[in-house]
Amino acid sequence: MTARAPRPPQALTPCLLIDLMSWPFFSLAKSPRHVPVDFRMGRVSMTVAGRDASPMATIWDADILIWAVSTLIVARRQRQPVSSHVRGSTREILRFLGRGDSASRYVRLRAALDRLTNTQVTTSLRQTSDSASGFSWLVAWQERRGALDLILPPWLCDAVKGRAILELDPRYFTLTGAFARWLYLLVRRHAGRQRDGWSFDLKHLHEKSAALSPYPRFVFEIRRLVEAQSLPGYRLWLDSGPDGTPVLYFVPDTDSGSGSESYPQTSVDNPVGNV
Repeated sequence: MTARAPRPPQALTPCLLIDLMSWPFFSLAKSPRHVPVDFRMGRVSMTVAGRDASPMATIWDADILIWAVSTLIVARRQRQPVSSHVRGSTREILRFLGRGDSASRYVRLRAALDRLTNTQVTTSLRQTSDSASGFSWLVAWQERRGALDLILPPWLCDAVKGRAILELDPRYFTLTGAFARWLYLLVRRHAGRQRDGWSFDLKHLHEKSAALSPYPRFVFEIRRLVEAQSLPGYRLWLDSGPDGTPVLYFVPDTDSGSGSESYPQTSVDNPVGNV
């Protein structure tokens, strides 16, 4: 019997769970955030906090989860088991995240792994009525001989198996501001490649971000992002709603040069309304 040739390694495309793009799971603050997120909107509730006075994980720390989810998606596409145990070269992970491999980057990576491990999440997402699930972003991690081993929570692995993911533009990793990263993920999730895009009023967005900054500062940050037009693959503009509240509109930028291959062709709809 002729042995089957091994599949060639598949390049990683950045991917993330839709749920992680829609809800305030991560701190947007540059300084350590110790104030828990206590969020309620419609049927969704969540509490996110650092364990034992540790700061909660940041949106930059979530890059590690993007790498882990992207790795699991490759396994799924190759019809391999989707396991909670994910392993990779530390150097390749840093390069995938666009961070280089200087000594300081390794130190920051370990600090991010600790924050992900020490962040406790309790949420009703993907649970039955009147139930909730609790987990940390990482069950455990180990770095040894240039390799990083992660153990992911079942909540995360089950979501990957359920195909609730979207591809991200690799230029996401070049966004240095927390608001820019958060807004890109939300825009990517809700607008997708829909010709007419999507919109949110800014008061709703401010609530959805769970940011500690007051509303006027939040509006300032959004206006600055609209002026910069720096979100890969999308165009933004502000207008006023019927009650005078500022409304943010966003549509796919077909002239950005990113190419249609950067995004799945299927639309991303929103079955529970403007959430």
